Amino acid sequence: MTSPRRLAWSAFTLAALVLLAVLTWSTVTMTRLDQDELAARRLATLHERLRLGLWRLDSFLGPLVAREASRPASDYRPFPAASAAWTRGFNKLGPDDVIVPSPLLANELPLFPLHFELGADGLTSPQVPLGNERDACEAHGIDVSRLEQAAQRLARLGKFATPALLETKLGGAEAGIMFCGINPVSPSDTQQTQQSVQEYSNRQRTVLLNSNSWSTNYNSAPQAQFMASATSMETPGPLVPVWLDAEDGPQLLFVRRVRTATASRIQGVVVDWPALQTQMTGLVADLFPAGAIRLVRCDNPTPAEQPSMLASVPVRLEAPCDASIASGLPMPLILGTTWGVTLLGLVVLAFTLRAAIGFGERRARFASAVTHELRTPLTTFRMYSEMLAEGVVTEPAAQKEYLTTLQRESDRLSRVVENVLAWSRLEEGRFTARLVPCEVGPLLDRLAPTLQRRLADVRLQLVVEVAAGAHAARVTIDEEAVGQILFNLADNAAKYACGAADARIHLSARVAGARVVLALRDHGPGVPASVRDRIFAPFDRGAVVAGSNDVPGVGLGLALARGLARDLGGDLRLDAAVTDGACFLLELPLV
Repeated sequence: MTSPRRLAWSAFTLAALVLLAVLTWSTVTMTRLDQDELAARRLATLHERLRLGLWRLDSFLGPLVAREASRPASDYRPFPAASAAWTRGFNKLGPDDVIVPSPLLANELPLFPLHFELGADGLTSPQVPLGNERDACEAHGIDVSRLEQAAQRLARLGKFATPALLETKLGGAEAGIMFCGINPVSPSDTQQTQQSVQEYSNRQRTVLLNSNSWSTNYNSAPQAQFMASATSMETPGPLVPVWLDAEDGPQLLFVRRVRTATASRIQGVVVDWPALQTQMTGLVADLFPAGAIRLVRCDNPTPAEQPSMLASVPVRLEAPCDASIASGLPMPLILGTTWGVTLLGLVVLAFTLRAAIGFGERRARFASAVTHELRTPLTTFRMYSEMLAEGVVTEPAAQKEYLTTLQRESDRLSRVVENVLAWSRLEEGRFTARLVPCEVGPLLDRLAPTLQRRLADVRLQLVVEVAAGAHAARVTIDEEAVGQILFNLADNAAKYACGAADARIHLSARVAGARVVLALRDHGPGVPASVRDRIFAPFDRGAVVAGSNDVPGVGLGLALARGLARDLGGDLRLDAAVTDGACFLLELPLV
């Protein structure tokens, strides 16, 4: 049969494990939810900053692209013919009679170092004049070194910008123009992604309309609508960005197709991508951590990449989530407090359960011990009283012996009852000490006879030893309580040291600092080390089995003695230094 103690601890352990498992699951779930919420906040913040940064960049690039898109096709020749020129006599000159230098000839733009044209004459540039045009430039003070740099750029461009490649790139870009501003997004995508893709579409419409001066119905308009003017013989198409792969890295160009009545040619501008990248990075540096942003080439963005795309160039703005954004909840504090309170509750519950089980066990031991202690004298009382009453014992000597036994058993019964009642009053706080000042020497003289009578029952002798400085020492005590303490100690010695070779019981007194130390020592077997920690526990008789006939008692003597000592402001302890017997030290404060 399972003991109640084991059953109680098994139930507690099972409940504790279930509670800890639930708490662990709750901790993992709350931590995951908090991390998800934090990741969502960081992602939302990143998207918001990306939108602001992309608007800044597109707003910066928009005017630059619009300026290049609105540039007449004639500017791509070093000396184009004036469209309408008059003499001072107001005679109109022919269209080829007057030529003027191109605005691109002498002005070098930092971000657009080279303009070029690919037509019937091959790859040319308004910044690289040839023949008489070159002589005229040098004669009129145009910096020759600038012309040489432009020629080197044009030669470098010719190595990777072949006619077929430019035609392919431009054709692909023109085919995709009709779909700009209507980027598809899946309904299954998150609301944040759908909003970001719509934002990208809006920026595309703004850039295309403002940069190329297109009509509002550009999505369905034919290419013939994209013209510089209604009367021009040359009709430039939209200026679109394309990426080309060069030996020293990707090269960004803006190109357009210029149509005439009989042919077409390609015009474009080379972008100084490193310089443009540096300048654009500086525009959004305040939105992101230092050194954390990148502008990355992206020719065919996926729906997931569209939210971070620029509308003016096929470039994606890359930036990490801001790790400095913290959770809105003090999750470590919440979880730490929850775990701390739960574990503290389990510890308190474990101590309470242990105390309850211990109390139950002590109560059972107490009931067994008290039953035994009461049954023995009551049995003796009944048997001897019946024998005396019925006249079975007629001899005076035998009657006196029987009466002496009855008196001894009544004293034993009285001590048991008195100890139980005293412990009950002490435990419930109903014990009231009657404190009076007295000297130690006379106090021991008054208490010694009672102790000697108890010890004499088992043939032990009390030896009182009072140090010179302790005889007149004054203490404020309850004499009856001190007497009960010393009697319980003497009774304990009478039970355990009655068979010792040295029959002396020493009661000594000395002064130690601000206290008087009363020591009662026997020469019996002493207190085993295994039970020293619990000899003052109530109803615990150490190594003696409850109800044993060998050593009578209920296990309250030492517990009551220590309780009374502490109630008087002193203490009672076992002197561990004494090994040949047991020595108990009663400490009382001096007046």
